[in-house]
Amino acid sequence: MDNLTNLKAELQTRFSSVLPKQGHELHEIAKFHFKDFGKLIRGSSALAISNAVNLNFEASINWALSVELLHNASLVHDDVCDKDSHRRHHLTVFAEFGSPLAICFGDWLVAKSFEHAVISINKADKKSNDAIILLSSVMADLSKGQAREFIGEPVLDWDSYSNLVNGKTTPLLAAAIEGPFLLAEADDHLDDIRNIIQALGMSYQISNDILDVLGKDGSSMAFNDLMRKAPNAVSITYRNKLKNGHKINFDKWMNNINLDSSINWSKEIKNNGALESCIRKLNHYLQISHHYRSKLPDALQDALLPIVTYLESTSKDMCPTYKKL
Repeated sequence: MDNLTNLKAELQTRFSSVLPKQGHELHEIAKFHFKDFGKLIRGSSALAISNAVNLNFEASINWALSVELLHNASLVHDDVCDKDSHRRHHLTVFAEFGSPLAICFGDWLVAKSFEHAVISINKADKKSNDAIILLSSVMADLSKGQAREFIGEPVLDWDSYSNLVNGKTTPLLAAAIEGPFLLAEADDHLDDIRNIIQALGMSYQISNDILDVLGKDGSSMAFNDLMRKAPNAVSITYRNKLKNGHKINFDKWMNNINLDSSINWSKEIKNNGALESCIRKLNHYLQISHHYRSKLPDALQDALLPIVTYLESTSKDMCPTYKKL
């Protein structure tokens, strides 16, 4: 794990150097947002995979920066859309500075993300623009996925949930994991890599949803998604266990048709085994990831450790009977 720690430290140092300096209109906002850099899972994964496919360091670090900048832009914009006051146990930029400045800061992060993606391509000395096309599609998918939460009906089944995850969570993992392959023009194992990305995307989002229910995701309260009637894997698992009229009542409540406050839905979810079933679902996707990872060379398997280790440790913390794959 020492190597993973070193990757994160190197990334954080370089990250700090590209943020707005004193006197810049967004300096105080950037300082506020990045007082905690978070896990840097995507950037650390990008660096590890870049090393495994023999991408030079400057190309690697700039791609990792690009991925993390775009990820943070998505967080800032999500908080504005969802009106979230807390993230990572801290006030959000939206809560501290308001929507206009949060949007401006998010836009700046997007611009810098593409700047460092171009630098990465130049440092890799490649003529192909496939990595930029990937990053553009990621940004487009993120925007579409976020919009999907605010139009149409609530996400109440696994098919709809999977489509949402593939639009909001999976794209950024694709940028982190697939991007270095495109930059290095190393297309071996890409099919397995893409299957891994799909499985890890579902694992990552289900993990976050479980932490939301447990009140451990850094937001202001447990069941924040349920209160906002936002998509959540635990809520969907709960709904699948319901029958007849109770399911109808839950669907009406989620659709703002019947706001009967006599039913404590969070208490119901805690008591019907939905959380435990959802943890099994998380482990199912980790097993799929493990299946495809086992087909990769050892160096690539090791390069996926940042995100896999995080998800496995999270699953173990949530479920004492979890066994490492």
